[in-house]
Amino acid sequence: MQQYFLDESLSKKTSVKLRADILYHLRTVLRANDGYEICLVDQDHQAYRAKLLKDSAEIIAMIRQDSELDIDVTVILSLFKNERFDFCLQKLTELGVKRIVPYMAERSIIKIKDPQKKLLRYHKIVTEASEQSRRLYVPEIMEFSRLEDLDRYKSSYNFVAYEKEDSLHLDYDKIDRDITYVIGPEGGLTSNEIDEMIKMGYEPITLGKRILRAETAALYVLANIGGHRE
Repeated sequence: MQQYFLDESLSKKTSVKLRADILYHLRTVLRANDGYEICLVDQDHQAYRAKLLKDSAEIIAMIRQDSELDIDVTVILSLFKNERFDFCLQKLTELGVKRIVPYMAERSIIKIKDPQKKLLRYHKIVTEASEQSRRLYVPEIMEFSRLEDLDRYKSSYNFVAYEKEDSLHLDYDKIDRDITYVIGPEGGLTSNEIDEMIKMGYEPITLGKRILRAETAALYVLANIGGHRE
């Protein structure tokens, strides 16, 4: 069942007028006819089964849908090559991330010419991934951040993946509250960045015996958190 997010509450409605982009996708892309059933998630993160009727959707029933991790996970993701970064946004969303912070690391080679346009693109990617994976939340995409901004995104547990750390592993048994972890770019984080992050309260950890690409590292951590808790 195709899912869409709405910016309104559906709790007291029997029908809702659909946005132009949703109607276009239904009528033109999916070639859906009246009576076609869809899932709508409202601003209260509640899912509803509905059927298409002209330019509206008629609410049929509330859906009890449990598709979120039981802890909030923030990923501070250093910028790297566009296609791989887009792929990583999509897969982090499917795995249950709650918030993503695009980080302009010292070794990030990507230059952002139009930050707002890029953020809109990122939001579109995570929205579509949330719809596909039947989530109740669309992950927050934060503003592009630099090293001095990272202190504001800390959680109860805070880690930074660091290839030169070889002893401290992420202890999934103790992760019972919100967590933030930092993933470096191609070429890794600099010693200066690591030192400053440690001062902020981020703990360097190893992700194992192998050196992982940035997108693999990001997905590795979130997949392990989800696998452990679910």
